[in-house]
Amino acid sequence: MLHMLIAASSGIATGTLLGLLGGGGSIIAVPVLVYLLGFDAKSAVASSLLVVAFASLLAAYSHFRHKAVVVSTALVFGGAGGIGSLAGAQLAGLLSDSVQLTAFALVMALVALLMLRAKPLDIQSDTRSAPLALVLTAGVGAGILTGLLGVGGGFVIVPALTLLLKLPITKAIGTSLLIIAMNSAVGALYYASRLHLDYSILPFALGALAAAPIAGRLAHRIAQEKLKVSFAISLLLLSGWMLFKEVH
Repeated sequence: MLHMLIAASSGIATGTLLGLLGGGGSIIAVPVLVYLLGFDAKSAVASSLLVVAFASLLAAYSHFRHKAVVVSTALVFGGAGGIGSLAGAQLAGLLSDSVQLTAFALVMALVALLMLRAKPLDIQSDTRSAPLALVLTAGVGAGILTGLLGVGGGFVIVPALTLLLKLPITKAIGTSLLIIAMNSAVGALYYASRLHLDYSILPFALGALAAAPIAGRLAHRIAQEKLKVSFAISLLLLSGWMLFKEVH
């Protein structure tokens, strides 16, 4: 019972962070599936991608109802991300589980540091556009992280949408969620043979799917800076614990 409660709580945290921040929640899914539910790294990535794809889509719909999703941008960015996701998944097949998890922990630490250093983004104009090549490059890069490590890439996508495309932060979060859903779905298809779908993942999946759309609605009412800092500190602690586990 305790095992199921922990899995469900972790799923709720994943969905909540996805809905509130447009990313970030998916980065805790793989460690939960590996260290709490006993999945191997490849199965954890595959299962994480599937859950995150559906959770992100539900959260994106909540943002869409608030007119905070730029669908055309998501299709271009997400199309490039889908290609990158396939490339990342192929590269992941060349890595051992230990190397993959170590890389995951290092990326997690880097993300946390970047989040702590980043200044609040409050861009209110979305009339200017970035060069298409730059948008496609950012999309491919986010996709590679998705396929390689099983993360949605929202920590790359949201800054790219605000800084490159000058989207307001609320629209960047909503649009990011649709992109994450696309990237994750492509990655999950590639990993289909490694999917581990049984009762053990059900509490986690249900928690994420239930929390994501609710958090998507709350995102328009909550100041996100304090949440972002708390999440970044949590990532640093989790990253250190993962690295400790992998080297011992």
